[in-house]
Amino acid sequence: MGQSERVLMSLRALRQMVPWRAGRGPVRADTTVTWFRVAPSDLDVLLHMNNGRYLSILDAGRVDMFVRGGLWTALRREGWHPVVAAQSITYIASLTFWTRFSVTTRLLGFDTKNAYLEQTFDAGGRTCASAVVALRILDGQGRSVPSARVRELFDPAAAPVLVDDRDIPLGRRTQQDVVTTFDGP
Repeated sequence: MGQSERVLMSLRALRQMVPWRAGRGPVRADTTVTWFRVAPSDLDVLLHMNNGRYLSILDAGRVDMFVRGGLWTALRREGWHPVVAAQSITYIASLTFWTRFSVTTRLLGFDTKNAYLEQTFDAGGRTCASAVVALRILDGQGRSVPSARVRELFDPAAAPVLVDDRDIPLGRRTQQDVVTTFDGP
């Protein structure tokens, strides 16, 4: 990734973190819609958005959701941070130069170790890509924070649901692989 691409991705992420976007009051997990435009540095040799760029833009969409809902501030206050444990993305239609598109981010719920989010790319009323992301919250020493503790940060009236990982599109593979990766055999 060249210097200009790093700067563009940094600006996209920072734009989501400006103070006036931050949620006020209790932590919520409302669905968010974040708008972008395909820049020249997003394109691959076939002149459509590079598949790796989608993953970076998913990060910016999640940051937007966390900042607007107040979760980012609550996590930082605890000394915690989110990491992507697993993700699955399906590409449906190409995004080309200067296309305006949105990323909708929705919290599906938690199991005992992970938060699961669905994120979709839409342009002109058409879904272009869809992803499911498993997030793990880590403390300052890199240890997993139990989902029950993370859920305590939320407004009780809006607390995310506990779900069986079999109900999440990433399914059992995610639960087994993620537990092994973060907790050892």
